[in-house]
Amino acid sequence: LATMRPAALAPAASRARIAVHHPRAPAPSRRVVRARFVPPIVPNPNADGASSPKSNTSPTLPAIERALAPLGWKVGAERGYDDTEHAYKIYKTRDGQKTLERLQDALYTTEERGCRIRRETQSMYYLCCDGVRCRLNESKQEIVVEVPCDMGSLKAIGDMCAKIDATVKAKK
Repeated sequence: LATMRPAALAPAASRARIAVHHPRAPAPSRRVVRARFVPPIVPNPNADGASSPKSNTSPTLPAIERALAPLGWKVGAERGYDDTEHAYKIYKTRDGQKTLERLQDALYTTEERGCRIRRETQSMYYLCCDGVRCRLNESKQEIVVEVPCDMGSLKAIGDMCAKIDATVKAKK
């Protein structure tokens, strides 16, 4: 600080610039803002769920979501009933019974004992084949298809979703 002198003794041009400091007033603070260290983000080649010989882990949910987003699939619990995350898609359909039967034929595997269409309520039908759950709501004319996210690899999940899309969109 400059030497403190009364404002009356200072030249007229500099009177406006001199701040009078009261002895009891707190001194002006001088905050020093320091930059924090931010480490560089190095991309992990196996973080997107790409299977490599070194990686035995299943793909992550963000990787599944990125892979299925162009196909219109979402990741999460569709209505919040289940704790586990699934890839799901809601299809609008006019003839839900025939579409559900086509899904049953497409998803059936010989290792399973049952792959039946079950009636849950007056307008709700349910199908579970190869780990894929399908619910038909006839009153809303929609089918909700849920694919488990723990099918092994990202390619297996993508193939299953593409197979379901082709089956629902096929007209027989």
